Amino acid sequence: MGAGLAGLRTARRLLDAGVDVELIEAGPRPGGRVRTVRTTLDGSPFAAGQYSESGAEWVDSVHHRLLGLMDRYGVGRLGAGEQWTTIRRWLYWKGELLSPERIREAEPTVAEQLERFDAVVAAVAAGIVDPARPDLHPEAQLHDARSLADAADEAELSDLARLFKRRDSQGEFAEEPGAMSLLFAAQQRAHQAVEAAATGDPAGVVAHRCDGGFTRVVDGLAAEVASVLTLGESLLALSQDADRVTVTTNRRTLVADHVVLATSLVPLRTVDWHDGLPDDLREAVFGLGYGAITKTSVQWPRRTWPAGYATTESRAQRVYEPTVDQVSADGSANGPADRGGPGILMSYCGGQGGREWALLDESTRVDQAAGLMAAMHGLTDAPLGGWSRAWSAQPRFGGSYAVYRPGEVTRYWEVLRRPWGRVHLAGEHVATCTGYMEGALESGDTVASRLFAAG
Repeated sequence: MGAGLAGLRTARRLLDAGVDVELIEAGPRPGGRVRTVRTTLDGSPFAAGQYSESGAEWVDSVHHRLLGLMDRYGVGRLGAGEQWTTIRRWLYWKGELLSPERIREAEPTVAEQLERFDAVVAAVAAGIVDPARPDLHPEAQLHDARSLADAADEAELSDLARLFKRRDSQGEFAEEPGAMSLLFAAQQRAHQAVEAAATGDPAGVVAHRCDGGFTRVVDGLAAEVASVLTLGESLLALSQDADRVTVTTNRRTLVADHVVLATSLVPLRTVDWHDGLPDDLREAVFGLGYGAITKTSVQWPRRTWPAGYATTESRAQRVYEPTVDQVSADGSANGPADRGGPGILMSYCGGQGGREWALLDESTRVDQAAGLMAAMHGLTDAPLGGWSRAWSAQPRFGGSYAVYRPGEVTRYWEVLRRPWGRVHLAGEHVATCTGYMEGALESGDTVASRLFAAG
């Protein structure tokens, strides 16, 4: 059930092994939270053939599964890539766009404060022997009960340093620092360190966008499983006994040896489970947190803004140009050397800000984001158009991706990752690489391998 990257990957692995598979998707398209957008709110194509991602946007150099699929489908990486830092190229603060030099002038100790914060998280990460089992940290209960806001207090961050770390939490985890388990944040750091060490790349982890958009990867996978894929079919009820699983959808009833629920947990909360879920699994399915991200893209006729990411104190949160390395439809460059042509600016809002934007209709979000972008960069042209997607307002997803809130790693991590009889969960929320496309693929590999072992 579910034809996002986790469901597509699981189905492909099982088909390759000769297994009889049905892949059922409730929505009108495969891909889940991976969706490249090429048109504006009114349906008009973006000028110059430009596009932006309404969902997942980056592949890290340590994401070997996703990179392998990109290679298989001939999908390249764009540009030189990004190495993420807390202080991005620009800060829009008190009505001014400040460079890193100006930021240091405004608060000379901000870098040292951020290092203190990172050291708090690193100290917890050092106790995680296996990133796949952060709940086995010798002080798991203690650190799981703490939040990233507690880490900010321990590091004695100033208001400006707290703004940077709040934007980090809202951007990376789609949640507010006070609603983020410190143990979960440390697990993410520990996992990335293990993966980076395995690559042996001295330059560290580099993130890239995808040439043509990540929908190209979805299309490649979906084509390989098209013979078993059904769209527009929703899960209504599920029951199992020792020998089989019975699944009821809005179209039919199926009997199978196993079922893989490769969906967000949110839609599973409305399923009729007949005999009921085990208490610990029910608590996890109904309790796990989901972050909120609202992404709003606005295309402008002339790229007169300076290159690079901007952190803002405004409701826009983070503003950047996703088209910086794209090539236009006529083959001419859209990159830094071609600043005069059209370009898209993205407002990326997470956590409480993402939820607040979700309360507005899409056209209002586009208009308000455009106004914030124009004020920040002094833009005088009228925008060409745009789109906005609030993932917390999407009923099939209920949020952007999973976030383990204080206390949830020790309560939910292990129970969500073990099978319940013939029922298996897949998706980024049960991966070691939680919150990423790589994690969705990882979960599909994990479930497929488990089913192979079971015969």
